[in-house]
Amino acid sequence: MLMLSIQFCFALSYSSFFLLPKYLARQFNAGPAVIGAVAATALLAGVLAVPLIGALIDRGSRRHIIGLGATVNALSACGFALVHSISVPLYALRALHGISYALVFNAIVTWAADLAPPKKLSQAIGLAGAANTLANAVAPAGGEYIADHYGWAGVFLLGGGAAFIAALLAFGIREPRAAASSLARAESTEPSALRHVLDPVRAGAFVCSFAAGSAFGVMFTFTQPYALLLGADKVSSFFVAYTACAMCMRLFLGSVADRIGRRPIAFVALALYGLVACVTSQLRPNLLFAVGALLGVAHGLLYPALNALAVEGVSRVRRGALMTYFLGCFNAGFAFWVMGMGYVAKAYGYPVLFVATGLLVWLSMSFLPKPRKLAA
Repeated sequence: MLMLSIQFCFALSYSSFFLLPKYLARQFNAGPAVIGAVAATALLAGVLAVPLIGALIDRGSRRHIIGLGATVNALSACGFALVHSISVPLYALRALHGISYALVFNAIVTWAADLAPPKKLSQAIGLAGAANTLANAVAPAGGEYIADHYGWAGVFLLGGGAAFIAALLAFGIREPRAAASSLARAESTEPSALRHVLDPVRAGAFVCSFAAGSAFGVMFTFTQPYALLLGADKVSSFFVAYTACAMCMRLFLGSVADRIGRRPIAFVALALYGLVACVTSQLRPNLLFAVGALLGVAHGLLYPALNALAVEGVSRVRRGALMTYFLGCFNAGFAFWVMGMGYVAKAYGYPVLFVATGLLVWLSMSFLPKPRKLAA
């Protein structure tokens, strides 16, 4: 329960910034290239920090890492209330946001994986992310109301407050005293995280993570300005539908990948991911809810199954680093693809970028790794 509470409060803060594309479009008349660059900055910073973050999670205390990351996130969120132009401070705050998110999210998911038996790894990862997913709807819906009635500064300050609560809750985490010494002893004989990533049997999961991150980034970054361009006024229905369906996948079908097989579930979810992106090329304002729902089904099934494929069979001493590399690939796809597609949208229009994204995801399906045999 403590884990879910920390995850929910932290995700409330981070998910408030899912509205950043709308904020940039409405407040500064930003075009797709600028929106893509601002959105990508947070992810790029997180990607560049992957080796350091992975090492910190595997060698340090989960409690201290979560508390530090949540505090930095809170301060950077509040800082947005003081920025009134698309300038260097805005990009700097986004970079801090990305690094702090990678710290907290990876530490929490690794904490969940540490507690899970091997055959329930997908389910554990899915449940750990359930609170995060719930916040994906609550924060944008509430944030849109607050922005309309009290201004965008209120959104940023409340987001910072939620992250501060997460930091305070982290003090309640209890870790075995022997954990650090046992990890240090095991580290000398365990292959490096990078060697695990480059393992031919495992590497395909990281390729697919990059493609999924590209699609997720495009959907969360460009669906909003595209819908606004088409005449929509509110965009929170997209997030509500996404969250409702992703939550249903995590809560009611959370064990399906462990029972049926992680690879077939990831294959189906990737196929649906590509389909959603292609369908969004024909977006209409009244279809925002439907598109969000399909994305929620795809992501709710894909992320736990694919993450488990990436880390199954890896000991605790390298698990945090490997999960950080997995999220790093996801974020790299988000950042680089969104930046590039911002210019594609500017030159050729939004429909082209959505179709290109769907094709990328479908291409990645050929890289899915075969699952390993697991102990009970």
